[in-house]
Amino acid sequence: MRLTVNPDLCTLCGACLLTCPADMIREKAGRIKIGRVMCIDCGHCVALCPEGAISVEEGEPGEFCAAPPPGVEADALRALVVRRRTIRQYQPRPVPRELLKQMLDAARWAPTAANCQCQAFTVLTDPERRDALAARVTDFYRTYADIVADQEHTAERLAGLGLDPAFGMHPHMQAAVPAFVKHVDAGRDRLFFGAPVVIVVHADVNEVLPESAGAFATLILALMAESLGLGTCITAYASEALRALPELRADLGLPEAHQVHYVLTVGHPAEEYRLIPPRRPAQVSWV
Repeated sequence: MRLTVNPDLCTLCGACLLTCPADMIREKAGRIKIGRVMCIDCGHCVALCPEGAISVEEGEPGEFCAAPPPGVEADALRALVVRRRTIRQYQPRPVPRELLKQMLDAARWAPTAANCQCQAFTVLTDPERRDALAARVTDFYRTYADIVADQEHTAERLAGLGLDPAFGMHPHMQAAVPAFVKHVDAGRDRLFFGAPVVIVVHADVNEVLPESAGAFATLILALMAESLGLGTCITAYASEALRALPELRADLGLPEAHQVHYVLTVGHPAEEYRLIPPRRPAQVSWV
């Protein structure tokens, strides 16, 4: 984004200097100068300038739009956050693409390090593609369950699959995976729970803090879904398998340099929660 400053409008108030995260704005000889070497194209200076003195040069992609007025009361936002539940039963009816587009549009505004905007989304709505992915993931965990049962050779067998020997070594995962496979073999969908939509959140590993971008975007997707009357579940079984299997990522059309961070199921809930489960008190230290 190439920015220009109109000296006739600029009052040298200094707001742009203070907001620039890359420290690319300087006052020199009574004029504001914007450097481009480390500019991260965040547009904060344009958005903040009270005089409208900073603008994007003609021919540059994208446009600024007026910021909407504050419209979410704190109590309403908190209610949205605390009422969101993980949904593990979905109605079979499809989710309108317009609702999915609203979720994805909001997620592109997630905060990202250095304004890299690296979060990307692969949306599965085709039942055959979704079921094929589920079958591949389940096969992976069948193999994994067999390996962890062989405690003497677990590390070397994982390495033989091209996996880090520490993969899945958390006690919870070691205990949960055999039960997961048992449920799936009994005909229970414990991966996508019959959801009509699966969203894979991924990013280029060479970007700045790509996992954080994915985490923020996934949270926004989940909250937007809640606001639209939809349910979601962040399914780590799928994301862990996709991280471990480059050929599975390739089958989904993900770029070679992209890694998967989260997988989200989306659909119309087939269950309704009447109560909000308790949470432990916030772990806070005032210093």
